[in-house]
Amino acid sequence: MKSKTALTIGGLDPSGGAGITADVVTFAAIGIHGVAAATAVTYQNTKGVAGFAAVSDRDLQAQLDAVLDDIEVVAVKVGMLATDGLVRTLEPYLVRFRDQGLPVIFDPVIKAGAGQPLYEGVPEKDFPDAVLPYVALATPNSEELAYLIGDEPATGLGDLRTQVRVFQSRFGVPILATGGHVKADDDVVDVLFTGSEMRESRRDRVRTDIHGTGCLLAAAVTAYVANGLDLLSAFDRAEQYVTAAVTAAFAPGEGARFPDRTAAVFGDAQRWRVYNNVVRAVNVFTAASNASKLVPEVGTNIAYALSGARGPEEVCAVPGRIARLEGGVRANAPPAFGASGHMARAVLAAMEHDPAIRSVINVRFGEDVLAACAELRYRVASFDRAQEPAEASAEEGRTVTWGIAQAAAKVDGFPDVVYDRGAVGKEPMVRIFGRDAMEVVRRAVAISRRL
Repeated sequence: MKSKTALTIGGLDPSGGAGITADVVTFAAIGIHGVAAATAVTYQNTKGVAGFAAVSDRDLQAQLDAVLDDIEVVAVKVGMLATDGLVRTLEPYLVRFRDQGLPVIFDPVIKAGAGQPLYEGVPEKDFPDAVLPYVALATPNSEELAYLIGDEPATGLGDLRTQVRVFQSRFGVPILATGGHVKADDDVVDVLFTGSEMRESRRDRVRTDIHGTGCLLAAAVTAYVANGLDLLSAFDRAEQYVTAAVTAAFAPGEGARFPDRTAAVFGDAQRWRVYNNVVRAVNVFTAASNASKLVPEVGTNIAYALSGARGPEEVCAVPGRIARLEGGVRANAPPAFGASGHMARAVLAAMEHDPAIRSVINVRFGEDVLAACAELRYRVASFDRAQEPAEASAEEGRTVTWGIAQAAAKVDGFPDVVYDRGAVGKEPMVRIFGRDAMEVVRRAVAISRRL
């Protein structure tokens, strides 16, 4: 099946946080082949923008001619235009796109987040004259929107709603205003107004600096429109995509975090791999002939976290645990995410020391178990519940986090096995760690064969 192609026209961000390179990644994540034409080379990294150099009018024309003479595109995103000369160079191509029925998504770029100018010209005149008449959707942030309509930036959602109506009425263009710059609201609310319908999307505000979310949303809408969705449906899907990307934001440098453009694509795939790995591990453990010798009174559980997991809802485990039954062992239910807060805290604590250690199984404590670990040359460390500070014991779930930190400090690297000898009302326990659920079960089964 031939992949559809979308064109992005804009600046080159060498850090990959925004601009045409980031757009191509977004297109690919949504199933669209991306082609690009650069209007400028920016000098930036995660800490900010130092400046930019615009390409010549002839260079932009040559890029567009080379791509369009050979490749059929079905949608276009326009971002940073850099100069009024480049706007005029682009205008006949925009006319051509309109005549061909190609949707153009325009993400106006005027200034960087810290205020550095990214346009040499008069955008409030150049854009309405030579760009806006040909676009299917404009996606300014609240500051760009206010600039283009000659108003002060919105201080709340009510102001933003009013300003999108003013913009659409004045320019006759559907508008998607991104609300990340409206700091008065606890949530980020993006507002789409087509002229006949207003639709809003709300997501939690992330209290850290994330670079490139506006560019990301515009690129996602472009990709979904390229896939044949109407504007409202593309908006809904793009908002889901952006939420996943922002939730999984990462820090490649010392400054702003970047959205993970692949999170929406690989998130479900990773959840399935983790779930399937736990299912297989449970089956191997329950089928092992000596597994019952390892199950403690409280039962055994196996937990495996998603890469970069931040909470128990991103850790897969067995609801109700694995219990001894009629000489063997059996899981009480199929694995599920969020099924075990206690085991999730154990593996999340391990990941703080080594992100590659994402799985744990708990088994009974015994000198015979520790002797088997020694025979297998597992790295073993322990913690003493009697040494636990009052502030840790006073908070539910803090003991295991504190204890694993204590054990990890005793060995080079992260230990394969962490145990404690219990306390009043607390059963002693051995925890076996590894990179995935199958690895920890293989280690547990190896121990069981020596008992």
